[in-house]
Amino acid sequence: MADRVLTWYVDQIEGDGTTAGPVYCLDKNYDLRSAKVRLHAKKAPDAGVLTVDIKDDGVSVFSTASGFPALQKSRQQEEEWDDFSDSLRRIEKFSFVSLDIRSSGGAKGITVSLELNEDESG
Repeated sequence: MADRVLTWYVDQIEGDGTTAGPVYCLDKNYDLRSAKVRLHAKKAPDAGVLTVDIKDDGVSVFSTASGFPALQKSRQQEEEWDDFSDSLRRIEKFSFVSLDIRSSGGAKGITVSLELNEDESG
């Protein structure tokens, strides 16, 4: 079980490439290597692919070579995404963590969860 779960819910997407939902300020250091992302949409994308990005102080936590968490057309759920940037080992205390909608694909009622474990390495 995760030590902390950040959750974003976006009912209607205002446009592609926009920040959505709350911005979280972290209270501790969290290990990114053990993190997981879960993605769900009440209404599955019908015009393309729903793609999201989670940013740590404005920098993506994902490996751009592997892409971003996504829901393909007509799918409502991505069970688990764990392909994070190799250059980021952890998310530091007092970092601001935000969600960007890269493309909506027509999806609605989107929930994105980032499951984090405390970084014990110091």
